[in-house]
Amino acid sequence: MKEKIKKTAISIFNTNGIANVSMKQVADILKISAGNLRYHYKTKETLLAVIYSDMYAETLDYILPENTYITLFHFEEMMLKFDDLQQRYCFFFNDIVHIIKTYPEIAKQYEKSNIVRFKDARKLIDYYIETERIVPENDFINYNKTIYNIWMTSTFWQSQKLAINTASYTVNKCRSIEMLWSILLPYLTTKGLEEYKQLRKFVKLPTN
Repeated sequence: MKEKIKKTAISIFNTNGIANVSMKQVADILKISAGNLRYHYKTKETLLAVIYSDMYAETLDYILPENTYITLFHFEEMMLKFDDLQQRYCFFFNDIVHIIKTYPEIAKQYEKSNIVRFKDARKLIDYYIETERIVPENDFINYNKTIYNIWMTSTFWQSQKLAINTASYTVNKCRSIEMLWSILLPYLTTKGLEEYKQLRKFVKLPTN
């Protein structure tokens, strides 16, 4: 029953936004009593915490492989997995500011996990520098800021589509990975650009 409640709640949250859905509405759609729902999840925060725990468990797969040559495709693969996660839990990313303000414990977990991701991302960037795919850091390049820009773009990709939805404006009508590459491409060396061209020859950017 717990799994059914989670799946139903995610679907309703994705459709209406977490702020607009009450626990009673979740119970009504499941055709169970509010008391029965509270037996499994006492509050909406309890339910959201379990959903976030599932989300976080999925992101543990986005790690650097050990003892192997890491190609630029690894970056793309991680970002595509994250994009898939965003689409399946779009309510979380559309309502992220509300969630952070309303549910402080979840906010703490979310911040903590992002700090870990920033460190992992820095390791990946440093590896690409060592293997001469990305230019070294200098007085004008701060890769910690680049990483943060990538994080902001990927995290708020879902919500920005709601904010800028004009049909004639097409810049944001691509997949997030295309926008993320536009951030990283200027830092690629000649070797890195050649690898990227080979990547695009054999792996086409997703269009939907």
